[in-house]
Amino acid sequence: MINIITRSAQETQGGFLEIGGGNEEQGFAGFRYGGKLGEDAALRGYLKSFKRDASRRADGGHAIDEWQMSQGGFRLDWEPSAEDLFTFQGDLYSGEEDGLFRDDFTLGTLPGANFRDQTDVAGANLLGCWQRQLSETSDVQLQAYYDHTQRDIPGTYNETRDTLDIDFQHHFKSGARHDILWGAGYRLTRDELDNTLFATFTPESRKDQTFSAFLQDKIDLWDEKLFLTLGSKFEHNDYTGFEYQPNARLTWLASERQTLWAAVSRAVRIPARLNSDLRLTAPVPGLPFPLYINVNGDRDIEFEELLAYEAGYRLQLRDDLSFDLSPFYNDYDKLLTQEPGTPIVVIDPPTFYIVLPNTQDNGMTGESYGGTLVANWRPTSAWRLQLQCAYVDLQLHNKPDSLDVSAQNAEGNSPEHQLSLYSFVDLPHDLSLYTGLRYVDHLPNLGIPSYTALDLSLAWSPRDDLAFSITGQNLTDAGHGEFGQAPGNQVERSVFGKVTWRF
Repeated sequence: MINIITRSAQETQGGFLEIGGGNEEQGFAGFRYGGKLGEDAALRGYLKSFKRDASRRADGGHAIDEWQMSQGGFRLDWEPSAEDLFTFQGDLYSGEEDGLFRDDFTLGTLPGANFRDQTDVAGANLLGCWQRQLSETSDVQLQAYYDHTQRDIPGTYNETRDTLDIDFQHHFKSGARHDILWGAGYRLTRDELDNTLFATFTPESRKDQTFSAFLQDKIDLWDEKLFLTLGSKFEHNDYTGFEYQPNARLTWLASERQTLWAAVSRAVRIPARLNSDLRLTAPVPGLPFPLYINVNGDRDIEFEELLAYEAGYRLQLRDDLSFDLSPFYNDYDKLLTQEPGTPIVVIDPPTFYIVLPNTQDNGMTGESYGGTLVANWRPTSAWRLQLQCAYVDLQLHNKPDSLDVSAQNAEGNSPEHQLSLYSFVDLPHDLSLYTGLRYVDHLPNLGIPSYTALDLSLAWSPRDDLAFSITGQNLTDAGHGEFGQAPGNQVERSVFGKVTWRF
C-alpha cells in the first residue's frame, strides 16, 4: 500500500529554503513560499533542483546514470464555505540523464543506428479537485487530472504522452452498521512514438480508454469491535476488456491494545503497449558473428492475475513497545514469458546475421509466501528504535507448453531476507542523531552478494526556524551492487550537508 499525504496551502504559510550538496548528491536546492488570498483562500509556489553524480562501475570507472532535474509548481486551496473545498495545483519539470546504452550495448553495429548519450525528460501536469461535505456522515469528491510527458531515450524510442483522468467518489453511512464508499472513473491516454531500429511500436500512435467503478461496504458486525469490509473494482480496458478485482477483509479489535485482521484479494495487471505492440531488436555483443535477439508483443496477450491471502496482528504491549506481524501468501497465474521461435539465418552476401525471435506470452504460474515483523520501542522519551524484518520466498513454474527457459530465473531477482534497525535520538544542545543499519540478502540470479549498509545523520537546530545537518549514506564500504546483472553499477559511499531555513 502506498499512502501519499500532501499538505494544503493553508498549512504551508511563509517561506522555506533548503540548500545542500556533497560528493554524490552534488547539489540540491528548494524554495517554497505560501500566502493568504483573502479570508478563504491560500496559495503556495515552489522551485527545486538537484544534480546527482554517476554511480561507480565494478571496474572502478564511472557509470552512465548521472542525473539532474529542475521542477516548479503551485497549489491553490479555496474554501468558500464550511462545506466546500476547491484545490487547483500544477507542476512543470525538465531534466536529463546520461544515455542508457553508451557502454552496455553495441547498437552502433545496426546499420543507420544513431543515438545520443543523454536522455531528456520533461513534463507538466494540472489537477483540480472539489470536495463537498453533504452531512456529518456523507461527502463527495470530484477530481480531474491532466498529465503531459516527453521522453527522449537514446537508442530506444522517443515518446510524447497525454493522459486525462477523471474520478468521482461518494462516501456515506447507511444505518448504524454500514459505511459505504463508491465511485467511478475514466482515463484517456494517447501517445506518439518515434521508432528506432532498437524498438518499434506498431502503430506509432495509440489512444487507450479505461472505464472503472468501485463499491466498498465496511460492516460493523459486533459493537464496533468486529468489522467486515467487502468491495470490488470493476474495469473495462482496451487490451483485455472487462476485469473485476474483489476483496474481503475482516478486522477484530480484540482489546485496546490488540488488533487482528485477515484479507483475501484478487488483482490483475493489465497489459501495456510494451506487451502488445512492441518489436524489440538487440544485438548480442562479444560474438564472432552478428546475432540479434528479437522480442515481439502479442495482441492476444492476457492479464497477469494475483490471488492474495494476508493476515496481521498488532500488539501494543506497553505504551513504549509495540509489534506488527503480517504474513502473506500469493498465488500468481498468467505471468509473462518470452517464448522462443525458430532461429532465422539471413544470408545475402556480403550480409550475414542470425535472429533469435521471441514472442511474449502468459506461460508461467507461481506462488510466494513470507511476512514482515515491525517492532517499535521507546527506551526513553528522547530515544526511539524501530526493527523491521522481512522474508519472501518466490517459486515460479513454466506451464507445460512454455519453452521460456529463463523464466524461473526471476526467483533469484529478489532478496529472501531483509533486516533493518533504525534509531532516532534527541541529544543535548539542540542536536539529534539518526542511525540506520540494514542488511539485504543476496540476489543469486543477478550474481549480487548480500550487503550491510549504515546511514548516519547528525542535525543541529539552534533555532526553531533554522537547522543544519550532515548525512552519510552507505558508510560500510566504498561501493556495493544492489541491482542489475553483476558486475554492474555500484552504490557508493556518500556524504552531504544541508541547511534549512523557515521564515
